[in-house]
Amino acid sequence: MMGGMTKKPYIFALLLLAVACKGKDDPVKPVVPDTVTLSLTASMEAVTSAGVDGNGLVVWQTGDRIAVLLDDGSVTALTLESGAGTTSATFTGEIPGARSFAGKAGYPWWDGAWSSSAGELVLTLPESMEWPGDDYVPTIMKANASGDVLPFRHDGAIMKITIKNMPARAASFKFSSSGGSVMGRDDFTYSFTPQSATRVFHVPVNAGTLPSYKVSINDASGSEIASKTKNKTTEVARADYRELTPLGVEKDDEIRVLCYNILNGMESDSPNGYSNFVSWVVSQAPDVLIMCEAGNIEQQAYRWGHEYTAKVSLDAYPVVITSSRPLSIKQRITNAEKVKHGAVHVAIGRYDIVGLHLRPTSNDDGVNGLSAEEYAKYGALRKDELEYIMAQTVDNPSYSGIKNWIVCGDFNAYSPLEKTAVSPYKGKSAYYYPEPTASVCYEVYPVIANKLTDVIYYKGGTAFKPTMYHGLSRLDYMFVSEGLYGSVTEADVILGGFAGNYCEVNNNTNPSDHLPMYMDITTFTLKALDGLTRLEDWPDEDLFNEN
Repeated sequence: MMGGMTKKPYIFALLLLAVACKGKDDPVKPVVPDTVTLSLTASMEAVTSAGVDGNGLVVWQTGDRIAVLLDDGSVTALTLESGAGTTSATFTGEIPGARSFAGKAGYPWWDGAWSSSAGELVLTLPESMEWPGDDYVPTIMKANASGDVLPFRHDGAIMKITIKNMPARAASFKFSSSGGSVMGRDDFTYSFTPQSATRVFHVPVNAGTLPSYKVSINDASGSEIASKTKNKTTEVARADYRELTPLGVEKDDEIRVLCYNILNGMESDSPNGYSNFVSWVVSQAPDVLIMCEAGNIEQQAYRWGHEYTAKVSLDAYPVVITSSRPLSIKQRITNAEKVKHGAVHVAIGRYDIVGLHLRPTSNDDGVNGLSAEEYAKYGALRKDELEYIMAQTVDNPSYSGIKNWIVCGDFNAYSPLEKTAVSPYKGKSAYYYPEPTASVCYEVYPVIANKLTDVIYYKGGTAFKPTMYHGLSRLDYMFVSEGLYGSVTEADVILGGFAGNYCEVNNNTNPSDHLPMYMDITTFTLKALDGLTRLEDWPDEDLFNEN
C-alpha cells in the first residue's frame, strides 16, 4: 500500500518537469482561426451625376459585392448584408484568419477583374457581360478605408448610349477605344437575346481624355452589323454621366447574289430559247447573277431585268456577271499563263465582286477517278491560279481600302473541312482526294478561306452542302469579307424547281451538273436621330447632352 502511494507523486513530478521543459524550449503558439469575419460599412459619395435611381443617385442593391484588398496583396469579395436601397450598407465576408484588411476597396465585384499593384486596387473590366437591362449602370467606385468605414467615390465616368430600331439578329453591343480607357480595356461588350428593340447601354470609362471610339452592333457570331466611329477626343470628368445623342439603326441596302455554273451556256435550255432558264432567274429575283461556263448567255440578261453585264472569255467557258444595278469593270483577269478560264472583278455600289472559274481536273466527279499523282498535279495548278487571282484582287495593295468583298464561282476544289463529310441526301461519304500525294488539292481552299468567310458553310451551321448534281461533292463557293459576313441574312444551295434535285450519278435530268447558290445581304447604318448623320463630325457640344 505504501509503495503504491509513493509512486504517484513521482510520476506527477515528471509530468511537471516535462511541461516546464516544453515551455522553456518550445513556447506554446496562440491558436489562429482558419477564417474570421470581416465587416465593413460602405457609403456612397454624395453626387448625383452618375446613378440608377430616379434622382440619379447610386444606391446599394441586394446581391451587391465589393472587392477588398488584404495585407498580403490578395483580393477577396464581401457581400451586402444590410442597407439595400440606401447609400450606406454593411458588407461582410470570411477572410483567412492570418490576414487583415489593407484599407482599399472597389465596386463592383467581377471574378478575376480586381488585382493589386503597389498597394493599390486595380480594375480591368471583363471582356463582356450579359446586358442586365436599361436601368443598370455599372458605376465604378473605389474607397480608402477610414477605420471600418469605406467612403466610396466614383472612379470614372459613365457614357449612356441609346440604340433604337435594333435589328432582330443583333446579339451584342460593343464599345471600343484605345489605351485601356474603358476601365483597363480597349473594348467592352454587352450580349443579349436577339430581338428587335430599343436598348440603352451604359459604358464605364476612365476620367480624362477619351480617345476616338467606336460603337457597334454585332450578330451572335460577333460579326459587325452596323457601327459608327467618333474620331475626335472627348474630355470627361470623374463622375460624369454623359448621354450620347440617340442612334438609330436603319436599313441601308438589300442585295441578292446568285451564283451558278450553267453548263456550256445553258445548252440544255437553248432549244427552248432559254425561256425556262429566264423564267427561273426572274423567280429568284437576283440583283447580281454570277455564271460560269456562261457561253453567250449575257445576251439574254435584259429578259431577267439586268441591264449591266461584264464578261471574261479565255476559252469556251466564259465567266459572266449580270446586274440590275450599274457596274464598273475594274479588272478582267486573263493572263493565260496563270489562269484557265479567268476571272472578272466589278464594282457594284459598295460591293467589289469577283466571279471566277478555276481549272478542273480532267475528271472531277469521282466516277473514273484520277491517280493521286494526277489529282496533285491539277490541285497545285489550281492553288497557283487562286493565289494569282487573290493577288490581283483581295490582296492587291491598290484595293486595301475595300471592305466589302464578294468572291463567287466554281473553284473545282474540295474543302478540307469536309474531308469526312457524308452526303445529307444519300448518306454516302463525300468525294475526297486520294492520298498520299493529293493533299496539295486541299491547299486550294485555305488560300481564300483564311482571308474571307465561306458563307454557305457557316450560314449552314457548318453542315455539308453539296453543289454537284450527284450530291457527293461541293465545288462551288461564295466568300465574303469578314465585315460583310454579319450582314448576310441567308445563304444556301438551291434545290428543286428548274435547277433540279440531287440525283443519282449520270442522271441528266438537271439542266447543269452544278446547282446554284444564293445569298441575301442586308446592310444597316447607325444614324443620329437629331438629324446629324456623321458621328465623326459631331462637335462635342452636339455629341453629348449632359445630365
